[in-house]
Amino acid sequence: MRCWSNTLGCEFNEKQDLAYNVRRAIPEHLEIFQQWRHDADRYRSERLDALIDLEYGPDPRHRLDLFPAIGQKAGESSPLAIVIHGGYWQALDKADNRHVCRSLCDAGWTIALLNYRLCPAVNIGDICDDVEAATHWLVHKQQEWSLDCTDIAVIGHSAGAHLAAMLACRFAEPLHALGARIGSLALVSGVFELECLIGTRMNERLSLNPSSANRWSPSRYDPPRAIRVDSTVGERETHGFFDQQLCLADAWRSKVDWS
Repeated sequence: MRCWSNTLGCEFNEKQDLAYNVRRAIPEHLEIFQQWRHDADRYRSERLDALIDLEYGPDPRHRLDLFPAIGQKAGESSPLAIVIHGGYWQALDKADNRHVCRSLCDAGWTIALLNYRLCPAVNIGDICDDVEAATHWLVHKQQEWSLDCTDIAVIGHSAGAHLAAMLACRFAEPLHALGARIGSLALVSGVFELECLIGTRMNERLSLNPSSANRWSPSRYDPPRAIRVDSTVGERETHGFFDQQLCLADAWRSKVDWS
């Protein structure tokens, strides 16, 4: 995949900025966010058994929600799915995405919705560490919460898809040592090659340079070979996201069960 960059990694490039400016491409994005929150709040009100704002670390953003599988019987374990929200690593909240748990919980999954620290207070590498810490905490709590962590699914949208892919690449061996594994990824409109963001306005808050963009790009890592990957792009996304899909496919297709 080719995208604009330079040796300094700081010059603005309007073409690259437009390629990743989703809010400009979708003028009604605020109404969409409001509908998400309405649906999320409604599902939260229906699930009195949900565990909200569990602390997996010391920062106020180190919180997760746990929505148990529907119909889970006492003494039984349910498979775990981890859902990571988007927002270009600098916005949104797990509370905006609680409604996505409905169909998954109905299908027998217990869902963990993660919050994490946001840029510019921290960098993307710190956020990757947060997601790993939350996953480690969940695995250690699996008996307490009746979780089966032998085939974890990780689901992410936008920045959340990036974080899901990074989790699978960087955290496979530590999970294996704990008797757990990530078995599948579901990636929606992800960003997998961060060099393409260096010339955008959002980089004022992300502070990416060529070195850090390379270090935090999932496309530069080998994924676990046994993992299943489903990756898709929203039909109204800007062309940058379709390029990102092709980038990850080129990097991973021969190494994973890709669909």
